[in-house]
Amino acid sequence: MMRHERVESRLTLARRAVFGALAGAGLALSASGALADDHDTLTMAIPADLGGWDQDYLAFDLVGLAVMKNTYPYAIDYSVMEVGGGQIHDTENVLPLYAESWESNADGTVWTLKLRQGIKFPSGNELTAHDVKWSKDRALAAQANVAGIYRVIGLTEQEQIEVVDDYTVRFTQSQPSALTSQIQIISLYVFDSELAKANATDDDPWAKEWMNQTPPLGGAFNVTSYTPGEEIVLEANPDFPGETGVSKVRMQVIPAAANRRLLLQNGAVDIALGLPRRDVQDLASADGVKVISSPSNEFVFIPMNTAQAPFDNATVRKAMAHAVPYDAIIRSVYNDDARASTSVVPLDMPGHSPAGYPFDHDPEKAKTLLAEAGFGDGFETSIVIAANNPEQERLAVILQAAFADVGVTLEIETLDPATMQQRRQERSIPMQVASGQMWVNDIEYLLSVALTEGGFLNYANYNSAEINEIFGSLAGELDPDKRSALFARTQEVLAEEVPWLMLAQPNFVLPVSETVSGWVQPVDGLFRLKHLSK
Repeated sequence: MMRHERVESRLTLARRAVFGALAGAGLALSASGALADDHDTLTMAIPADLGGWDQDYLAFDLVGLAVMKNTYPYAIDYSVMEVGGGQIHDTENVLPLYAESWESNADGTVWTLKLRQGIKFPSGNELTAHDVKWSKDRALAAQANVAGIYRVIGLTEQEQIEVVDDYTVRFTQSQPSALTSQIQIISLYVFDSELAKANATDDDPWAKEWMNQTPPLGGAFNVTSYTPGEEIVLEANPDFPGETGVSKVRMQVIPAAANRRLLLQNGAVDIALGLPRRDVQDLASADGVKVISSPSNEFVFIPMNTAQAPFDNATVRKAMAHAVPYDAIIRSVYNDDARASTSVVPLDMPGHSPAGYPFDHDPEKAKTLLAEAGFGDGFETSIVIAANNPEQERLAVILQAAFADVGVTLEIETLDPATMQQRRQERSIPMQVASGQMWVNDIEYLLSVALTEGGFLNYANYNSAEINEIFGSLAGELDPDKRSALFARTQEVLAEEVPWLMLAQPNFVLPVSETVSGWVQPVDGLFRLKHLSK
């Protein structure tokens, strides 16, 4: 059995003060800062440490953002629904957490957040509207994560966020948006502003330096011990206005996937995150281990560069859609643990229509379409995959053989992350294996980031006059019937223009100890530990 040794780091004086407040609240702390009674402990092996503790400035760090989703107070979140035998987020229903209510006016421009009264941070400070105001003022001053996404719903100035009374905050948008609640679920985390201001300086009025070094408290769990690069220990927060299934979570940083797998097999951890799908499949038959398979909104696709020949021809793109062996991919790459994509719009996204991707594996039809497009003798092209990604490599090999059957010679090109990012920015990749997960589960958002000019995920270099017009019509539109009609037309257009080859929508698979239950698949990829139990 492998053991992951750890040496306790010294906590800052500020952290010691906060832990002292925890002890003063009646929680018995051990020398490590953890609860003495740890009979109900969940141990996780995670692939990397987080890059910092300040959520306003942390980006592209799924481990860090997931930890913070559980340790910062969030005013609202999604409720949960059953799909395909698993539990996932219900993005059409908002669940107040630290909020008592979250409501808009008639035209959707003014949203009022009422907080629950009497909730205290571990410092002893009460969580109030003033904390919300300070937190979002800070976010807008940062001009980083929240400021960027707030622009989508017309929040750009601090003056648009007002304290009505000690427990009420009013957000006045410059425009209505059907995306408001989902964007606020991402953004409405709250700092202990009194504690933060006590650690601010004239040169650092928003306490950025202190915040980045100081683990947050006051969420569903509190960080009670942190050894950089080795371990994060979380304790259930007794003031959390909800339920948690375990009292303690130990997150051990184990960079090597093989070691995470071995720790799980040996019973040293309860959950191993970030394992390759093939390892997860092998673990399904291991003693004491089970694999949770949950429907996911992540989709795997191939953007074709619509600004480059031959993919500037929609008939060629349709031919390629008929050349893809969809069933073979689901069987061979995902071990039948995936759902077939039936639209460019992901399954489970409101407005999804199976008319959005009416293609099946039909090599003869693919050849006919290629001939119609003037490529009866086929053509040569390349597909880019990420280095050290066995799943993408298997996909590319299957596609290479299938495309050869219709006369298309496919070269497989492997790129490191930096080169991949550069080539994507240059829009110079003919075809690439990509995957996506929309944090805002809405077609309007999908279009904005991936299928309209300037979208940062528009790898297909796609620019459609009609799609741009639809996107403009969706902005500020709240009427469900009008939005539904626009969603339907969107998918009709995309079925004709085919900017992407939709390979599959694989289930999220997670190997866990057979005693673990309660996993809820998050729409944003950030796990909620409160649902888990042993």
